[in-house]
Amino acid sequence: MIRSVSLQRLIYRSALASSLVPIFAIEIVLLLLYFSVSQYLYERQQDALLTEVNRDLIEISQREAALINNRLQSLSRLTMIIRDSQESFFRRSDSCVLPNGEPVLQQAPSGAWYKAEDNGGGSVYYSAATALDSTARWKMRCSESLDVLLKASVDASPLVTQAYLNTRDDMNRIYPFIPNSADQFGPAMHMADYNFYYLADAQHNPGRGPVWTDVYLDPAGQGWMVSSIAPVYNEDVLEGVAGIDITVERFIDAILGMNMPWNATAFMTDANGKVMAMPAETERLLGVKATAVSAAEGNIGTAAHRDINLLQLTDPSLRTLLSDLLVSEERLQHLMIHDRDFIVSVETVAETGWRIVFLVDEQQLLKPIADLQTSSNRIGFLAISVMVIFYAAFFAYLDHKSRRLASRLANPIIHLSEVTGRVGETFEAEKLESVGISEIDRLYANFNHMNEQLRERTQALVDSESRAQVQRKEAEILERLAITDRLTGLYNRRKLDEVMAYECERSLRSRQPFGVVILDIDHFKSINDQFGHPVGDQVITELALLLRSSIRRIDIVGRWGGEEFILICPTTDINGTLQVAETLRGAIAKHSFPVIQSLTASFGVAAYVNGETLDELVNRADKGLYDAKRSGRNRVGASMPAPRGEDGVYL
Repeated sequence: MIRSVSLQRLIYRSALASSLVPIFAIEIVLLLLYFSVSQYLYERQQDALLTEVNRDLIEISQREAALINNRLQSLSRLTMIIRDSQESFFRRSDSCVLPNGEPVLQQAPSGAWYKAEDNGGGSVYYSAATALDSTARWKMRCSESLDVLLKASVDASPLVTQAYLNTRDDMNRIYPFIPNSADQFGPAMHMADYNFYYLADAQHNPGRGPVWTDVYLDPAGQGWMVSSIAPVYNEDVLEGVAGIDITVERFIDAILGMNMPWNATAFMTDANGKVMAMPAETERLLGVKATAVSAAEGNIGTAAHRDINLLQLTDPSLRTLLSDLLVSEERLQHLMIHDRDFIVSVETVAETGWRIVFLVDEQQLLKPIADLQTSSNRIGFLAISVMVIFYAAFFAYLDHKSRRLASRLANPIIHLSEVTGRVGETFEAEKLESVGISEIDRLYANFNHMNEQLRERTQALVDSESRAQVQRKEAEILERLAITDRLTGLYNRRKLDEVMAYECERSLRSRQPFGVVILDIDHFKSINDQFGHPVGDQVITELALLLRSSIRRIDIVGRWGGEEFILICPTTDINGTLQVAETLRGAIAKHSFPVIQSLTASFGVAAYVNGETLDELVNRADKGLYDAKRSGRNRVGASMPAPRGEDGVYL
């Protein structure tokens, strides 16, 4: 149903809409274009930066890994130089050079021998478990000649913390000097038990080249470190192991203390995933914490391994993530760690098999672009605020102009409507005067002319029409009103009774069935209570239109009373009638009604059987309706006739 609106309001709305809508549309398009372009530029800048970072990160990580590899290779070569000098020492067992003078050698209360005074060279320790024969005494005294190269090696490289010789009979010569090595190493130290010795023996290192250890806790008290070691042979006899130590602290400072762009961080693991160097910020990121062991705690009784292995973390998701990262052959990956996106580059140090991992936080990387995007959005929102203020003032001005325009155009039409409403009350109608608007003035002139013509023709009609014709017309109107429901325009109950009586007679003559459907709106009272009776009447009118458009051409529909309707289905048996009812039920349930939007109806169905009265037929349909209501509404209920005996009487 089309809702009426006043002409003045229509003109007012149209004036506003025609003025504001195009402007608003243009402004909205411009704003959308602004934000779209801003977003597009942001995404392009972001993609360009990520592409550049991905490319540069690979180059930087390769370069840094190569630098680390070169430094480790130089340390490996230094280890071999130390090894060569120590092999020469063992081959010259008949010579003894003391570059720093006679060493002061003493036996500690524990039974271990050690060098008691610092003469500028290294310290010496001999395990109490070794019986000092002449060869051992020569080795402890004359290996002073090795201190010159050991000292030079430590002084030459900032990474090298200690340089040493560990012998197969458990002697240790190490530089720098340890004031009381007997107390530091304890009474008995078996070198072959430690990775900085056994990794270089014939079983683990048949090639006799330099070997790098995993991270371990230094028994000399220097904390966590890694070592480059090489076997010292005299002919085919393994005399000992030469080595240099690098503390993890110096490793972090010297190797991972690089100034990376994009605030990138890095850490290093060995081939087994054990952490070798990890800055504190990376430990916080991964949620791990290395145990800090001081030099004083690093004695011979402390466990000789580092406590972080990324492949054995307790957090399963983090463990899987880092495991895949370290074993993957892809150099560049994108990972999410604790809900943060990272660009990760992994490079392998060829000399040792260690892996150096570089991490770039995408959020920090993209922060300048995101800040620019935020500023751009703020400018856009500021523009919106200015527009809102401008259009508020513009709307007030336009509202005033639109109301004046609407009044000037609508008032003459309203006056014309009032005058036409009084046409027919008298033969002499009011004459309309000009208002200064050409079209309306022309309309007024036409109305005046029409009114004059109407007056003349009405007079002629009154004179020519007889009273009989008038009475016959009135009779037709009264007859139509007598059989038609005033609200819906459908047949009323009187007409429906006539139709059903006719169908009963026809069914008796032709033995053809016919069906009756009674439908009732579900919860109609709540519609009246909630929305008022005018809305209820509007719903009934809308439902009548829906029924009229949904039934078959042979069917007859009418209003039975209140919110009930009845449908008569000629030449239709019970199954066909049920199908018609179900079709109507579905159509009503899907229909959109004014104000209330949706409603449902319940149906009662009955088919006429010979011998029953109309009241019995309607009662059965009404019983089917009752069953549908009781079963939950929005249903179709059917009532079958009671069985009858041979005499035609219901049993």
